[in-house]
Order: sequence, then structure tokens, then C-alpha cells
Amino acid sequence: MKKKIISFLVIAGIMAGAMGCGNDSAAVDKKNTDSKKTEEGLTKVRIGVMTGNIDHWLVEIGIEKGIFEKYGIQPEITEFAAGINTVDAIVTNQSDIGFLADYAAVNRLGNTQDNTDIRLIAKFVSSSINRLYVNPKEVTKLEDLAGKGLVTLPGTVWDYWNAKTFEKAGIPKDEQILVNVDSAQAALGVMTNGEGVAFWASGTNGKKLEEAGMEVLLDMNKLGLQTDQYFVTTEKYIEENEEVVTNYLLAIQEIQDWVLKNKEEAAKIAERETGIPAEQFATNLDALTLSVGLEQDTIDHLNSIKNWALESGNFDKNFEINDYVDTTPLQKGEL
Repeated sequence: MKKKIISFLVIAGIMAGAMGCGNDSAAVDKKNTDSKKTEEGLTKVRIGVMTGNIDHWLVEIGIEKGIFEKYGIQPEITEFAAGINTVDAIVTNQSDIGFLADYAAVNRLGNTQDNTDIRLIAKFVSSSINRLYVNPKEVTKLEDLAGKGLVTLPGTVWDYWNAKTFEKAGIPKDEQILVNVDSAQAALGVMTNGEGVAFWASGTNGKKLEEAGMEVLLDMNKLGLQTDQYFVTTEKYIEENEEVVTNYLLAIQEIQDWVLKNKEEAAKIAERETGIPAEQFATNLDALTLSVGLEQDTIDHLNSIKNWALESGNFDKNFEINDYVDTTPLQKGEL
């Protein structure tokens, strides 16, 4: 069994200055889950996912194939508009495990470093899948973005992509215009009404932009960008549920292995459970590198983003990435 909730509420009391991968909405589920064991002896784990993102369909496929049950876990899914919303839910005790993209993780930690026990526990995917969609009537080259609206989700990895886009185009600060939205879906509206002229997107969102007459100007490889995504929880949750976290990561690894060996069936499950078209799922999957782990190259990647963000004034002081990483569950699972 699973519990699925789509969250649109904004939760009050999130720490001022906490920034990451979207707006500060959090779970609408206020059910007490202190009694974690089900009648079947499974442990309930409240998982925050980004609607239609890879973390979403991994969990749905794992439920469908009984892989979580094999590891003693019963997931309760809550869907959010962006990754940072899953972290907001974690810090308000509405979810147990969520995810963040690399820049969002760095930005969130940089702005809450003195008062957070958020921990990155594993990288699960890397990609350069996103492409810059533009209104061809307004933009035919990067330099045309000067003085025009580049759409962003404030505090998210979109801010990083957009900054790198302006940097590549050589557009000065006083000619950089950002149009804020609260979800990738909302970006379609501002692109079609002319308020925005460019937006980084992929998958279903990219297809919708194409249907609305937008065209691809460049991809992330042209900017030398790679985006990693990580599972996150809190140090307290790890201390109290170390075996559960280890089993969750083992389950995710098995799900990934199964998906890569059974792409067609995985695509059908993802289409049925998340709404992503099967053909789009296949395209997205081919552009992703799936692997559960957290090696030194991941830390180096995060440090390069952190150094850029610090120099850009995103937060006031430096911090050590390793202080907010806990690989204990990975090591226990020999991942």
C-alpha cells in the first residue's frame, strides 16, 4: 500500500534565508506516523518527491515491483513542485527522506549552515538533460537575452543555470532580467504570455514548450554543466533509523538496476503512475547516469559550485561540504 499526496500549501515558520530548490511549500499530510511499523511488519518511510522527476518514478516503480517491501519498507509518497520543498517537509517533520539538486543543496546549506542537521546521504543520478527553450521571435542567440525575461524558480538549480547562461552570453548585471515562477509548469504560462522568453527544461515540460512554439537554443553541454541529485535526510533520522536508511538506499539501487534491464516495462509503470509518457521516459532515461553512491568526485563537484556561489554572494561565509554529508548508511550497505 502507498499513500500519495500532492502538496501545494505554503508552510509557515521556515527559517528566514533558507533557500534551495523552489518555494517553501511543504507536506499537507499531518497524520502522526510515530507508530512506524505496519501490521505486515514493514517500516513506514515518508518520502518527498518532485512530481514527475526521476526520484518520483524510481519510488513508484519500486512500489509496483515489491522492491521496497523486500527491504522491509512501506513508502508514503508526498509530491512537491520542487526538491527544496521536500527538504522543507523534512525539517518540519512532515517527511523522512527527500532530494535536492547540487546547486540547491549548496545554497540551502550555505544559508542554514549554523542551524541545520540536514545530511546528504547519496547521489543517485547525474545528467545534462536540460535544454534552453526560447521564444524564437525574441531570441535567436544568447546575446538576445539582454533586457529580456529568463524564467527561474528562485533559490533552485535554475538560478545556477541562468547565471551560467548570462555569463556565457556576456550580459552585464544591469541587463539581466529574471522572471520568478514557483514550478516548471508555471514557466509555460509566462513563456506563452510573453513575460518570459527563455527557460531551461526537459522531458514533458520541454515537449509542452515545443508545442507552444518554443525552440531549443542550446543544451547544458554547451555550458559545460552537469547536474547531480542527492537523497537527503537529517542526522537525527539517521541516528534513530540507520538500518532503515541503509535499506532504502539498497532498495533504490535495486530499482535502478531493474529499470536499466527492463526499460519498456519501467516506462509503462512510470506512465501509469506519474503521467510521464512512455516514450519520454525512455528518452530521459538514456540521458541519465544512475548510480547510488557518494565518492570524492561528488564532493569536488559540490565544492566547485559552492565556491562559485560564495563568490557570487549567495551566502556570507564558507563551509565544509563534508560536515553535511553522512555516508554511514552507504557504508553499511556496502554501496
